[in-house]
Amino acid sequence: MNRVILLALHLISLVLLGFGWVMDMLHIDISTHFIVDFNLFNERRSVLGTLQTLWESGNFWPFLLILLFGIIVPLVKSGVIFYLLLAKEPGIKWYRFVNAISKWAMADVFAISILVAFLGATAMQNTKASLESGFYFFSAYVLLSGIVVMLLGKFIRKPETSIA
Repeated sequence: MNRVILLALHLISLVLLGFGWVMDMLHIDISTHFIVDFNLFNERRSVLGTLQTLWESGNFWPFLLILLFGIIVPLVKSGVIFYLLLAKEPGIKWYRFVNAISKWAMADVFAISILVAFLGATAMQNTKASLESGFYFFSAYVLLSGIVVMLLGKFIRKPETSIA
């Protein structure tokens, strides 16, 4: 595997990340039946849509957490991966850094999974929650990006191996 293949995989992961940000991740439907069916709540949320809603409603702590782990960490990680792929002699320190922050990219997927599990449980009989395509795009980004970091590490740790 060479540098061009890793670069292509990384670019694909960024496309997946973009779709993960803008496409709906979660669909929540709360309905009740009282003589006729009433839809009490029906929302589809993307990461960016959720951030906007949290900011507008003054929920700054969850806003900051999702911004940090869902937007900033992946962007910083991407920048460092580009540096490691394009630098003539990338440093092991940068690889250790990107490897460490890679683990934090999964935090957003985990948080949304817990939310879906909670809402999807039979806590309320008339509540339905489902994962949408944005969740799968974001999850695919996390997995593919992790693979890129893992493969990149094999080249960084062996300076005699060229990734050109």
